Amino acid sequence: MKKIISAIISLNICLTISGQQISQSNNRYRGNDALEKKQITVKGFDLNSKNCVWSLEDSELSKATYQAEYTTEMDTLMAIERGSRTYYHQDGSAVSIIGSENVQELISYDMPETWLRFPMHVGDSVCGYFNGTGKYCDKLFMRRFGTYKTKADAIGKMVLPDGDTLRNVTRLHTERYVGTVMAPIDTMEFRIPAFTTDSIIKHLAADTIQFREDVYRWYAEGYRYPVLEAMTLSRGKEKLTEEMFYCPPDIQEQLVLDEENKQTRERLMAENTRGSDSGPADGDKDRKDGPGGFAYHISQNEGAKTVTVSYSSEQPVRVIALLANSLGYVYRRAEQTDGSSVTFGYGNLNPGQYILYITAFNKKYAEKFNVK
Repeated sequence: MKKIISAIISLNICLTISGQQISQSNNRYRGNDALEKKQITVKGFDLNSKNCVWSLEDSELSKATYQAEYTTEMDTLMAIERGSRTYYHQDGSAVSIIGSENVQELISYDMPETWLRFPMHVGDSVCGYFNGTGKYCDKLFMRRFGTYKTKADAIGKMVLPDGDTLRNVTRLHTERYVGTVMAPIDTMEFRIPAFTTDSIIKHLAADTIQFREDVYRWYAEGYRYPVLEAMTLSRGKEKLTEEMFYCPPDIQEQLVLDEENKQTRERLMAENTRGSDSGPADGDKDRKDGPGGFAYHISQNEGAKTVTVSYSSEQPVRVIALLANSLGYVYRRAEQTDGSSVTFGYGNLNPGQYILYITAFNKKYAEKFNVK
């Protein structure tokens, strides 16, 4: 039986993935937006899995809903949900966490964490250090610091609780190692020593059993906010908490003046309709006789200006794909060992004939296609 591990790795000249990327226009936070979310429990849902088909069919949704609200003041955006406030700085390239507040803690970050970068697509990551100071229960000085890494680590499909399927779903995984320092509140009356990157490294190294926070966010093409979120807190090898929250697509479709995502959804619907009513597009090609059971299919989407190599294999395989012109000049390159398709965007290329070079099991293939 053929073993197909689902993943999509896509490239183009500005790092667009198969038309799907987390972008400033489609995914920035907006003041006055309000969403409804429900806590969800899914049996057998493996957060470490990257098989790229995430199913919520066998799930239990809480009857209660809670609101997530976003407001803006000057260049600061505030998100309010579940009794907590998170403060963000947002510009055209990124969203950064600059503060947080709940009934116990009040933290302001002088070394913010980049929470979201524009654009982001599979394989992209952002990492660094964070540091903030504030109060704990109004009785203690508190410093919160650590390291973080956020990576778009998978893309695939999500089967919703009602059985509908969302395609082009990108998952972001944030991994944090967190340290805290407490001191008498009187410390606030004196100058607080600045924390540098070296300070953070030193303190984390001394903490042999660190807290680890993992946050997962699933972004579906055509929807501004994550459809699914999961958070875990661990210390050492012990998982202390795990929560998942679901924001239904139909709730997000009610967002006011979200024209960018409305147009994206309409485009996807039109593409799906064309795909169901017609046969293979001009230039589609198949090959089924490769070694190791390797087979591939070439499809060209002239509307989205992409060309895709979808493949399967009976054995683990390293696939290298190149997009070049007829003279051999290479414009794009992708390499993967655990995927099922590679998509190249060609929107910035001049009209003419181009060639896809594919290498698998040390055998090379070449397929021509035209850019109009």
